[in-house]
Amino acid sequence: MANQAAKLKEIVNEKNREAILKGMNSNARTIAVASGKGGVGKSTFTANFAYQLSKIGKKVLVIDSDIGMANLDILLGVQPSYDLGHLLRGECSLEDALVEGPAGIKLLSGITGDDSFINVQNKTVHKLMNIGAELEKDFDFVLIDLGAGASQNIISTILAAEELIMILTTEPTSIMDSYSLIKILSNHDYKRSVNILINQSEKKSQADKISKRMKKTVARYLELELDVLGIIAYDRNMSKAVHKQELFCEIYKNSDAAKEIERIAYQLTGEKKQRAGIKSYFFKMLGFLKKNN
Repeated sequence: MANQAAKLKEIVNEKNREAILKGMNSNARTIAVASGKGGVGKSTFTANFAYQLSKIGKKVLVIDSDIGMANLDILLGVQPSYDLGHLLRGECSLEDALVEGPAGIKLLSGITGDDSFINVQNKTVHKLMNIGAELEKDFDFVLIDLGAGASQNIISTILAAEELIMILTTEPTSIMDSYSLIKILSNHDYKRSVNILINQSEKKSQADKISKRMKKTVARYLELELDVLGIIAYDRNMSKAVHKQELFCEIYKNSDAAKEIERIAYQLTGEKKQRAGIKSYFFKMLGFLKKNN
């Protein structure tokens, strides 16, 4: 592992990293979707959020990076033949690795149970950068669906992405785990705003109280800004849609939950910022691999 880190350090030093990042400006927005614990509807939200973005004319790519627990292909009703690992090893083309889901959403399956890509060679670095450059030409949004928890891989991905949406519920365990994840990010010098979304809410008044208390606590003890992106009402039809392998926002589009996800999509697309893009995200990930090996 030490030899791998030395190779990566030689290939990607800080001076080159800064020079390359300065030239990476794109309209593509990379958003990590995370949660402190499982079972909060993170992947379901990601899939439906991607759908709503696509419905308002945005080109969306979803990267499923929940290693070993990837399930976005099921939620989107598609069957990928390849993942990012195949792509990096040259076993498929970028076009082959991307599969199309509802409303034109594209999915790139993450590397599942394969860490061979960590043995970084110079040609792999260039291939990763080229992939990022190609992707950022074609998409407005890249949603990175992470696993639950706070593993080093998850933390590194959040730090590499430009924006963060954290999904939680009103359950005490979800609240505490979410706070713990934010605290870990703070310890890693995370400085950007944290967007939280309270999902599966049965009482909006309760969700409002929790979000206000959490926002105050994070500001006081972690000195981070926490923004409440939205509150999605509990809807039993959400699980029905999953069983049907159809998107909730497509078949229950008039529900309160679907309308809230649509509102969030409109809200985020109303922002106008210069974006570093997907290539920057991949490059930063290489930097974090260097630091952690």
